[in-house]
Amino acid sequence: MKRLALPLALVAQPAMADPEGYDHMMGWGYGYGPGMVFGPVLWLIVLGLIVAGIVWFVRRMDGQATGGKSPGALAELDMRFARGEIDAEDYAARKKLLAS
Repeated sequence: MKRLALPLALVAQPAMADPEGYDHMMGWGYGYGPGMVFGPVLWLIVLGLIVAGIVWFVRRMDGQATGGKSPGALAELDMRFARGEIDAEDYAARKKLLAS
């Protein structure tokens, strides 16, 4: 028994240095509080906002690169004229309408 007393005393020395209790977390406990639960949720919200901002920025820059107008209608009109589905007068009238 005496052989175990000295090693146990040496191991228990840090705990005995604090007479009010072994408080290695400086009063913050073991992390089972609100910060443990809501901390990761907060980081997920922040990460989601960053990703949403990047997506919004990329889409906005893509819209400015095309001039803000949809080229789909003019491209479809050009294809219909090229296939011969509409004549030149109809093509000019529709192109003027789409340009305005």
